[in-house]
Amino acid sequence: LAGLRLSAWRAGTPPPPRARPHPAARPAAPAAAVRLPAWFTRHRDTLRYVLPAYAGLVIVLVVTEAVYGNTLTSGKYYDSLIVLGSFLAILALGQGAAILTGGLDLSIPWTIGFCGILVAGLIRGSDEVALWAIPLGLAIGLVIGLVNGLGIVILGLPPIVMTLASNGILQGLALVYSNGTPDGFASPGLRSFMTGNWLGVTPVVWFTALFAAAAWFVLARTTFGRRIYAVGNSPVVAKLSGIGVGSTLIGVYMLSGFCAALVGILLAGFSGQASLGMGDEYLLPSIAVVVVGGTLITGGRGHYLGMLGGVLLLTALSTLLAGTTLPHAVRDIIFGLVVLGAVLALRERTS
Repeated sequence: LAGLRLSAWRAGTPPPPRARPHPAARPAAPAAAVRLPAWFTRHRDTLRYVLPAYAGLVIVLVVTEAVYGNTLTSGKYYDSLIVLGSFLAILALGQGAAILTGGLDLSIPWTIGFCGILVAGLIRGSDEVALWAIPLGLAIGLVIGLVNGLGIVILGLPPIVMTLASNGILQGLALVYSNGTPDGFASPGLRSFMTGNWLGVTPVVWFTALFAAAAWFVLARTTFGRRIYAVGNSPVVAKLSGIGVGSTLIGVYMLSGFCAALVGILLAGFSGQASLGMGDEYLLPSIAVVVVGGTLITGGRGHYLGMLGGVLLLTALSTLLAGTTLPHAVRDIIFGLVVLGAVLALRERTS
């Protein structure tokens, strides 16, 4: 074409005009990429396994509104929901930390029972005694967690074996201490904390909000929290990176023991007294809320906000089912199917 143009110019004839491509033949401009907010992009993976619990919560709330009415706009309903969920919200931190490291704390039921029975037996309705009896009960929870951690780290026992053995020992100690019939009862201050009213809501609701913020901070923003995730992902790599795997595990089970002891004390305040076996019904739910909240049962991945969503979801579901005429066995089946579905959905998202 260049030679043709040059020959035509030399011959004195104008060169042929350049052929212009048809507009339809021009390549289309690339579509503008959708720019997501930096925060969303940075936390996209976390949101993917945290949000489903809250989506499930919304569904349960809508169903509750359709069945009973006047729940979505009832402040009393949400107050009761948080009060009932406060125990699991506390346990979720300890059990969640244990699961994040690839372990499990099966001593929770009788850590709750033993510490609750002990503290209630010491208090016997006295607010003055409660000032030192409650810290003593929390300290005993730390000691129980310390024993669990030492057994796992030093003796090399699997967490399930060590904590299950501790649970049996604590059950025996509770029976010996109470002689089979706990006779202590909570102080007026402790009962008011669990069932009273302050600024329009139950005081424990404010405490639960503060506890949830502190739990999120511990797992997401502290060195201890980062070590928990590192140990859960790979203990070998964590050790090679200079992380004290043993000390981290001991700290995790001390945290779990502390949380279980706190729940035992609060349960005594909620019901007015402690009872044998009052912690038995919290073992499986403490695991369920962690898993439903998006935490991998094998450890290494999870978020406390997801665990909190699991707490609210399962508490709302239990409240919904409790108000129906369904037999208790059917309610348990539905509850179990929801947990199973959450685990399967989580596995699908991570495969």
